[in-house]
Amino acid sequence: AMANTYECMCGKNGLEVTGEPALAVWCHCHSCQVYATDAMKLAAFKPEQFKYTKGGDDDRIKYESSKDTYRISCKTCGSFVNKVLGNGLVVCGLGGMKFGGAPIKPTMHIFYAEATTDVKDDLPKHDGWAP
Repeated sequence: AMANTYECMCGKNGLEVTGEPALAVWCHCHSCQVYATDAMKLAAFKPEQFKYTKGGDDDRIKYESSKDTYRISCKTCGSFVNKVLGNGLVVCGLGGMKFGGAPIKPTMHIFYAEATTDVKDDLPKHDGWAP
């Protein structure tokens, strides 16, 4: 399978994901808006599809942003690295990802009830988490 890679702004942390994501979305939750100042383009992968390629625990900040959900950021530059959900899925940002094959594109909007901007596209818009 083609690998997709990401590095934080300073390059200390890197990751690789392979295969099709379990979910690819535009997330409009309040937490994403606070973190990124707007919706985030994200994809969720099974743990076996994800690996860190650069950096270690000492290079990352792990923050429990909601129960059993952790946002991982670079300790040096502050970039979002990934997020780990309570169900084990690993969430990666699609913005800034280098795609080994065709780019991964969101198939829906989630937490659209919290959106601050009306998005004009044909993707399904769910008020909460994906159905």
